[in-house]
Amino acid sequence: MKEIVLTNHDLKVIILPYGGIIKELWYKGTNVVLGKKNAEEYLDNPWYMGACIGRYAGRLASEYTIDQVRYTHKKENAIQLHGGAQGWDKAVWKIYDLFHGTVPHVVLEYDCLEKDSGHPGDVSVLLKYSLRENTLQLEYKAKTTRPTPINLTNHSYFNLNGAPNLGDHELMIQADEVLELDHNLLPTGVINTVKKTDFDRNDLRSIGQSRYDDCFVLREKEAVNLRLKANSTKIQMDLITDQPGLVVFNPKELNGICFEAQKFSNAPNIPHFPNTIVKPGERYTQKTQFIFSNF
Repeated sequence: MKEIVLTNHDLKVIILPYGGIIKELWYKGTNVVLGKKNAEEYLDNPWYMGACIGRYAGRLASEYTIDQVRYTHKKENAIQLHGGAQGWDKAVWKIYDLFHGTVPHVVLEYDCLEKDSGHPGDVSVLLKYSLRENTLQLEYKAKTTRPTPINLTNHSYFNLNGAPNLGDHELMIQADEVLELDHNLLPTGVINTVKKTDFDRNDLRSIGQSRYDDCFVLREKEAVNLRLKANSTKIQMDLITDQPGLVVFNPKELNGICFEAQKFSNAPNIPHFPNTIVKPGERYTQKTQFIFSNF
């Protein structure tokens, strides 16, 4: 399986065209993401490790309406998770552009056909990974032939010291609200305050025993949306995104934590959520940056 390596003075990232996967991300000698040793192992990737998620990240109820037309898509247990069985984490992306100069980057391309996805419209997407000094930048651009829901993200799990747990990691999230979820982890439409709860991470504090599979509503126009620090390696990661939500996921089965910058799950069925329906002639865009430093 092909691997693409981008390097600069501070960072090295290994990208797989299969799934648009970030296999490794090195900052000054430390691999800061969880990954599998061999690329072929990603053919079985139930945790979506490092992958690009589409056409709809998160959970989507089995039906939704666009322009008074009701659509029913492929689902399991009444929801579709991360694009379902034909999600983009399992797609083989084409290399559209590759550059190893001052700002090394790779652009991957994928065409998601209506007949394969279960959603209306053929969607063409470009995914760009670039290294800018101490920053890994992800940029997404997509267009469609019919109105369709689009919500994209990356599913890397971060661990800034390689330890078996995140015991020495501290986390800050600039968010005053979090989405209420039902028994299927599907948003109900209710938005709750984080005050006096374990969701309040506006001040940097230890991850400790906290477990999340939740969507934080990010405050707009913050200089930094999220900060993660490991005291043993003195590595700090800041996240900046133009997305309104951040799904934080740290399952007990893995020694890493995932930060999925995206719009909200099930938004096509909840009118007051940020719009995720993209129409012909419009362009979906998304940009997220992971910035590394020492403290």
